[in-house]
Amino acid sequence: MIFFDYSQGQTINKNTRRNVSELAFGEGDNRKVFFRKRFFSPHLKDMIFAWRSFGRLTSQAALEWHNANMLLQNGIETYRPICYGAQTKFSLERKSFFITEKLPGMALTDFVSKKWAKLSQQQKEKIIVSLGKLVRKIHEARISLPDLYLWHVFIKENLNSEQYDLAVIDLHRMGHNIRNRNQLLKNLGRLDHSMLDKYFDERLRKLLIESYAGDNRPREITNLIRQVKKCSSAVSAKRRAKLY
Repeated sequence: MIFFDYSQGQTINKNTRRNVSELAFGEGDNRKVFFRKRFFSPHLKDMIFAWRSFGRLTSQAALEWHNANMLLQNGIETYRPICYGAQTKFSLERKSFFITEKLPGMALTDFVSKKWAKLSQQQKEKIIVSLGKLVRKIHEARISLPDLYLWHVFIKENLNSEQYDLAVIDLHRMGHNIRNRNQLLKNLGRLDHSMLDKYFDERLRKLLIESYAGDNRPREITNLIRQVKKCSSAVSAKRRAKLY
């Protein structure tokens, strides 16, 4: 696989099972930036998850390809898939790759660490409301994002309209046709866990859930806030909050 073995580019994230590198082609106005995610010898549990998701043996790269397209088809912004490929043996994946075009903007955690202190309260609230509505749209499509942390949300600032466009990334564990409410609550709990007290007070956390809940009655919203906080505390008990 030529794209898999292509040696140029800068590695920006890696572990023993996968890595991500940034690839740039062209110069000036013709310059294009892409990300390549490579998977090596996936765990059996990852293969089973792919099988359960699509009812057939599916490579990890194909899984993300399908997940990205599913989000886009539901009007949910994510990275734009370009191509994918896999090498198999006896129908089992040995390695695979997935290439996407670079999203405009930056990770929301980078945006918050660099610009949050300079934003007005109204601007902060506008971003939080947009985030709450984005998660609601994801869940209304019966999609679950178990890795819905703040660093997996991208933000693009539209200076002319003072609006903010949001997108989600890291779709490796995305679930679809999800009807289990507890799974969706855990998405919100992980998101809350990733919102550091340094930047997000209780008022903003409450606004996030209110924006997610939409027209729900006040009692239901209060109960939802309590449930999300419980899920968030469970995550925090297992792992330290990531700093940004």
